[in-house]
Amino acid sequence: MKQLPPPWLALAALALGAPALAETGHVGHPAPKAAASTAAPKAALPLRVQNAAIVAVPPGVKDTAAHMVLINPSARAVKLTGVSTPVARHAMLMNTVMTGKMMGMRETKALTVPARGQLALKNDGDHLMLMGLWRPLKVGEQVTLTLHAADGRTFKLSATVRKP
Repeated sequence: MKQLPPPWLALAALALGAPALAETGHVGHPAPKAAASTAAPKAALPLRVQNAAIVAVPPGVKDTAAHMVLINPSARAVKLTGVSTPVARHAMLMNTVMTGKMMGMRETKALTVPARGQLALKNDGDHLMLMGLWRPLKVGEQVTLTLHAADGRTFKLSATVRKP
C-alpha cells in the first residue's frame, strides 16, 4: 500500500507554491485534468456593437457603467440575461426607471435586442453596471465584456474606458 504524505505537507506545499502537491496530497502527481467536452460549441450571438465605452472613475471608486449600441441584424430577437468581465467582481444588466419625479436604476433579469433592430445602452437609460472593480481602469484602456443570452450563446466585445 502506498504511503501518503502527512496533511501538513500538502499545506506547506501550497504555501510554497507547489499546487499539484497541495491539491492531490501526492508527491510528483499533478491534479487530474477535467475531461474535454465533446459538445459542439454554440454559435456566437449575431450582434454588432457601436461606441462601446466604460465610464472612467477616480481611483477608489469601485463601480462604473458601460454604454454602447447593440445591433441585431438577424430575424430573431436576442434576449440578454447577463454580462461578465474580468475587471469586476460582478456585472449587471440595468434599467433606468422613473418613480414619480425621481429617476433611479434597478437590476433587471433581461434586456432584449429586437430583431433587425438595436438596443441603446446609455447613461440615462438601460445600461450595464460593473461592480467591485478589481483595479482602477485607465482612460483609453480596452476592457473585454461578455454578454450572455438566454439560449446560452455569448458575445464578446471590447469597450474603451473614457472620461464621462
